[in-house]
Parts: sequence; C-alpha cells; structure tokens
Amino acid sequence: MSKWFIVHVRTGHEEKIKKLIESKLSNTGNKTVKQVIVPTEDVAETLKGEKTVKKRKFFPGYLIVETEDNVDDATWYLIKTTNGVFKVLGAGTKPAPLGAKEADNLKQTIEERKTKPVPKVEFNKGDKVEITDGPFVNFTGIVEDINNEKERLKISVSIFGRSTILELNFWQVEKV
Repeated sequence: MSKWFIVHVRTGHEEKIKKLIESKLSNTGNKTVKQVIVPTEDVAETLKGEKTVKKRKFFPGYLIVETEDNVDDATWYLIKTTNGVFKVLGAGTKPAPLGAKEADNLKQTIEERKTKPVPKVEFNKGDKVEITDGPFVNFTGIVEDINNEKERLKISVSIFGRSTILELNFWQVEKV
C-alpha cells in the first residue's frame, strides 16, 4: 500500500525541484519513494484563429509524492533539504499522508485532467464578454448558457435594440 504526501515548493520551479529530489534519491539508492508528480493539465486556447494545447500546473507550488509505507526520517530529510522545498505538509514535525479517500480523489483528478483539454478561460453564467471573431465582432453580451463539453456559449447580445441569443465557440469571445 502506498502513501501520498503533498510537498510545498517554490512556485514556478516545480519541475526543477522534482528533478532535484529524484536525483538526490537515486544518488542515495533510496527506493521508498515511488514517484514525484507535478500535477498538470492540458489547456486549449486559440491565438489568431489557431487552436493550441499547452500544459498548465493545476496545483502551482505543490508536488505530490507517492511513497512506500515504511519511509524513514533520512528520506524526509533529503526531501526537506532540497533547494526550493518549503515543507512537507502535515501536523508537527512529522509529515502526514493524505487519507485514503483524499488520495483517491487526487489520483482521479489528475487522471481526468490528463484526458481532455480544458479551456484556458472559465466562463460563468452572467459574465460579460466581447465577441472577437465572426460577423458580430466587437459586440458585447452576457453569457446565458455554457456547454463545456462542446466548448460553446449562448450569449445575449443587443442588436438593433433587441436582445438576441447567439451561440458561439469559447475561442470566439473574451471576458471583459
């Protein structure tokens, strides 16, 4: 059975710190740490009409560490003394693992976010948006309905003094 821990690290340096921890552990021959994860997700965005997918950290400033049950103090000392590591989360001086339910939820979230790109901008009902593409460029409207699976919005726009509903793609609008 493995245990999962959360390590607070310097934001923006997660990958570098992950490599430092893995390097330190491999140099000492330590096999109690199974893996060190930087939780990332694919983010879809459109620039100049081209849809691109980029990686984004969804827990910036944190690493997830999976270990064996029997982790000794020397291993935690190696991790804690790595440049850029602030602390291993837990009560007192001893790191506390996530509960079984929390660990399962975390693993499920990581897997879900790997499978499908999420939009770069999250829209909410009632948000004010400006149309950036299509026949209604520069019109401003209010988000009425959101379909995240199809990446489509229904927007209420005033045209000739009358409220009209338009259905547009996420990439055709920007939040105001």
